[in-house]
Amino acid sequence: MSQPAEIPCDLRLNSRESVRFDWGHVQRLSLQVAITQVSDEEDYVSIVQQDQDQDQDQDQDQEQGHKEIIRVYSGTSAAIQQSSIIVEFRTDARPNPLSLSVPWDAVGREGHSLFLSYNGHSVRFYVDGVLVDEEWPMGTLPLANVEVKVGECGDKLCLWNNTITPEKPSAQLEDQYLGVEPTTIQYWRPRGHNTGVGDCMPFFDGERFRFFYLYDRRGHASKWRLGAHQWAQISTHDFKTWEHHPMAVAITADWEGSICTGSVIVKDDTYYAYYAVRATDGSPAKLTYATSTDGSEFLKSEQYIGLSTKYSLASVRDPHVFQDEDGVYHMLITTSLLAPSRNQGCLAHLTSEDLVSWTEQVPFIVPGYHDEPECSDYFQWNGWYYLIFSNDGVARYRYSQEPMGPWLRPAMDVFDCVQWRVPKTAAYHDGRRVVAGFLSTPDRYAGELVIRELVQHADGTLGFKPMPELAMEPVAAHEIGQVALTDFNGLIYRDIEFEGASDLTISCQATPGNHNLYYGLSLAGPNGFEDGYDIRFDPSRRKVGIHRAHCSSLLENEAASIYEVQALHETTSIEVVIKQNWIDLCVNGNRTLISRFQRQAQAPLKLRLFVQFGSVTFDDIRIGELA
Repeated sequence: MSQPAEIPCDLRLNSRESVRFDWGHVQRLSLQVAITQVSDEEDYVSIVQQDQDQDQDQDQDQEQGHKEIIRVYSGTSAAIQQSSIIVEFRTDARPNPLSLSVPWDAVGREGHSLFLSYNGHSVRFYVDGVLVDEEWPMGTLPLANVEVKVGECGDKLCLWNNTITPEKPSAQLEDQYLGVEPTTIQYWRPRGHNTGVGDCMPFFDGERFRFFYLYDRRGHASKWRLGAHQWAQISTHDFKTWEHHPMAVAITADWEGSICTGSVIVKDDTYYAYYAVRATDGSPAKLTYATSTDGSEFLKSEQYIGLSTKYSLASVRDPHVFQDEDGVYHMLITTSLLAPSRNQGCLAHLTSEDLVSWTEQVPFIVPGYHDEPECSDYFQWNGWYYLIFSNDGVARYRYSQEPMGPWLRPAMDVFDCVQWRVPKTAAYHDGRRVVAGFLSTPDRYAGELVIRELVQHADGTLGFKPMPELAMEPVAAHEIGQVALTDFNGLIYRDIEFEGASDLTISCQATPGNHNLYYGLSLAGPNGFEDGYDIRFDPSRRKVGIHRAHCSSLLENEAASIYEVQALHETTSIEVVIKQNWIDLCVNGNRTLISRFQRQAQAPLKLRLFVQFGSVTFDDIRIGELA
């Protein structure tokens, strides 16, 4: 049983029973109920606020006076498309309830013990002791003059006027309900049905590489769409084995709408985590920090860092802190300079001697884009200085041989494509640098963690490649002989015969015979190549893109294209990973591109090589099947 035996409940009911009670307005509550089967006919449990002036015999008037405070039922909703166990939780802060849920397919269509635990700033939903969902309310739970009812398919209801946590379930049951943790962290997302990795904040302390990230549920829709993000962390010594840590910086008060992106720095064996807090009342975000002695659990300082009123204080966020060669600390902050006609997005600049007291300087950069430069990063690497910021989710960089600029714009100034969101970097062993961002999900925030290794060219410009430590190991491999294709009058292709798999790695060398041609790879599922996707190389435009096969040239997906890809008219190295519903590509070991695609089904993939208006030779073709 999930109920701790030593804590007697304050109210107990069985199936089909109801009772009225009055606990006033509370910020502590726990509820447990056994459900016997799937039932869309009636609620398992409902707690309904009554109108004190109602005549209980007048059913119609009674319905109009009802306000459901808690409702536990089976069904779907506008936001929850799968058949699910749903909990609606209504406080006095907003008219609409918060919804927590778990799909029936995740836990099994059978009897379960449901447990709800509310502590004022969070409410957690457990099934058989497994945490399956959570929300972050504000206000209080109005339990004055309420009636609780247990439906026919509910039983053994217990209510506590307190916050109780159920007993921890077995690891096997957590794996069954949430999914088994993968062996690699590349393309990882937290377990569960509505979770995702948000903005990433990688940090290397000299021994352990720490991936701090914004833990997301519902694609920024939690807490009435305020986000309710928190800093979570996974870490590693070798990029092979991983440790999942407790929440690093969590929501601990109901006024905190979201813990936003920031950065970590170490001073005198103390970790400082800087971030902004989005307030629930719409007031300016609060810039603050937390500290830790172990890099795992952080204590909020409750100290706040201010900016002058020449800045848009409502949009203050994403502090990035670094130390210069003279020992001075610098903080770059996303915001805007206020202006009569149009505000100017910028990075505000503060300096400090001790990481506590900060002095405002002139803005670090005002890049001139239509929005604000987000999630900035700054580092020195082999004699060059780099400044990174994102606009509309696309990371751009500038470089200089001086610490404070002037900043040069390279010909290729973007990281990957727009689908790899707000990546940031951190140092690693042997002078290497690691980059982490998330693969965005269409029409919603957050997705999977995507990691790259940074490449530095002789002229100071940057590129990207896969980390060798994170390479996918095939369970079966196929080697294909040379494929030479020529057609100067149109399109020619060759289907590659092999025992297909739903997830693949593909590598090859492609040597085009002329500049003004198109060549590449096509991927398709059971519906065939007419409904497949092309990985298309365009040497004359120095462009690589992933888009639907046979699409109009006007429909090529610019959200899945990269430009200024050098040497495509020469022998080109191609590495591809196709996994679940994304394609991850590396070209010549220094440019990368990742994009989602609409998979026909989780079925074996077919491969085709093609050229259009020219000739190309494919060599060293290797296909790996992934588990």
